[in-house]
Amino acid sequence: MPGTWWTRVFVIIATLSWGVWMLTPTFLGESTQAMLEAQAAAASSAAESSGTESESEVVEGPWWAGLLPEGRINLGLDLQGGIDMTLQVEVDEAVVSAVHRDVGPLKTLADEDGLKLKDARRKRGEPILLLQGGEGVTDIDVRQFMGKRFDTYEFLENRTVDGGNYLAFGVLPDQAKYVGDRAVEQALETLRSRIDETGVKEPSIVLKGGNRINVQLPGIENIEEAVAAIGTTAVLEFMLVDEEADEVALDRGLLDAEAKLTADQFADDGYLSDWLARQGRIDSKSKVMFEYEEQGEQGQVRTRAVVVRDRIILTGDDVNDASVAMNQYNEPYVALEFKPRGGKVFCDITSENVGRRFAIVLDDKARSAPVIREAICGGRASIEMGVQDYQQGLKEASVLALVLRTGALPAPVSIGDVRTVGASLGADAIAAGKVATTVGGILVLFFMMVFYKKAGIVSCVALVTNILLVMSLLAAAGATLTLPGIAGIALTVGMAVDCNIIVYERIREELRLGKNTRAAVDAGFSNALTAVLDANITTFIAGVVLYTYGTGPIKGFSVTLMIGIITTLFTGIFVSRTMMNFVTRKAQSRLSI
Repeated sequence: MPGTWWTRVFVIIATLSWGVWMLTPTFLGESTQAMLEAQAAAASSAAESSGTESESEVVEGPWWAGLLPEGRINLGLDLQGGIDMTLQVEVDEAVVSAVHRDVGPLKTLADEDGLKLKDARRKRGEPILLLQGGEGVTDIDVRQFMGKRFDTYEFLENRTVDGGNYLAFGVLPDQAKYVGDRAVEQALETLRSRIDETGVKEPSIVLKGGNRINVQLPGIENIEEAVAAIGTTAVLEFMLVDEEADEVALDRGLLDAEAKLTADQFADDGYLSDWLARQGRIDSKSKVMFEYEEQGEQGQVRTRAVVVRDRIILTGDDVNDASVAMNQYNEPYVALEFKPRGGKVFCDITSENVGRRFAIVLDDKARSAPVIREAICGGRASIEMGVQDYQQGLKEASVLALVLRTGALPAPVSIGDVRTVGASLGADAIAAGKVATTVGGILVLFFMMVFYKKAGIVSCVALVTNILLVMSLLAAAGATLTLPGIAGIALTVGMAVDCNIIVYERIREELRLGKNTRAAVDAGFSNALTAVLDANITTFIAGVVLYTYGTGPIKGFSVTLMIGIITTLFTGIFVSRTMMNFVTRKAQSRLSI
């Protein structure tokens, strides 16, 4: 028995030591991290001023900083402040984009089947395919081909477009719904990847009704930059410039458009491009893109119009990696690395179009239109920021590289409600939670010591140990503590006391039966074990259900509840029994209970 008792004591001491060690970063880690960052900044500044950089220079902090665990308790949005936004996924645009992507494969499959098509295009702004058969090809031939190869489309009607007779095919309703649902799912995953890249701890990203996504970012500092990174569609496209476009006709068309269209219509690039095509100012198979420049209070202003062929050669999906780099003039740009297929296509296109311009389009805005001097077959390309201010260019390059690495959103995302939660609210909530927990804990401890005397002191020690272990496990898991989580900890206090009360009442019953103190304690713990396990296991099952089907605050509450149940069983049965065995280690010992 002595050996077993000392083993129990060793386990308890080891567990408490681990708990204190795990909580150290929560209370000291932030100041230590700030110290290390300050030292790193000083070392970087010194290196820049000397113009040299030594690989042997290492930023060192306190000797004990390296011994601290990485896990720590993160405060939720309601405690430390942050941003809460609602995003709307434009699923209709996702369907339009899906139809546009089908144009290329459709032409390829038509050639393989020996079907000659004079033209195949997407109707501007609508999820409709327009097909025009070549010589000797009847409407029935085209409809049979579509039914065989593209059964997700249905024939709508014959239409006259630009003086030609076309067959119009629309996406089936079920397919449109599938594409829309997939777009929302992909947007959800893409947003998760982007937010993970920003380093935000424990964000909440949940799907709401009506194709809406709710995003909560606790502890974020630069809200504007986060909104830009999260809300940027980052649809990257590479297109060939229409070298046959009449620039004089385009300039006149822009002047006419400014005079005849409303201000909103003229400011809408897509509407303006369609209007110019209808007026015959540009080819119907081309469209106008504009380069923009940031000009102080005016914001982004159009600087140059570029006419491109309405055929996407490469997209952001063909990009394998993106990073920020500096050119010979110390100007930031985004370096791209293509996937194998994208690298081959880029090599072929640049080889076949030397001397022509290649437009790089991001979110329907022309970033640049460089001339292809020679074939580029290394699988790499670059995007110049075109910003004179270094900090602004670096910021844009960082955001662009981030969204290209994590993938483009499958559809435009509009930012709806944006709510910022101030840190002062979190401080008030923390203070209130501390007061409530402290007062409640003191009252519980006072009750236990008055009602159960010496045994009550044992339960108080077990209770303090319980709270310590709950916080330690939260830190080890890197969990986020929210107001509902604090409520879960408060509930743990009540459950832990309840566990001790069940055991103590059984001990009292055994003492009334005439057993000695040592036998009464052993019998009390043994007989109460089943009741304690039943109560805690059923509550744990409820916590699992809440965590599985709940979201946000409900999950935070369920996590602390389940952790509290585990620690309650450990402290209420293992720790308490060890201490009670110590108190009643002698057969003639008397227990005040």
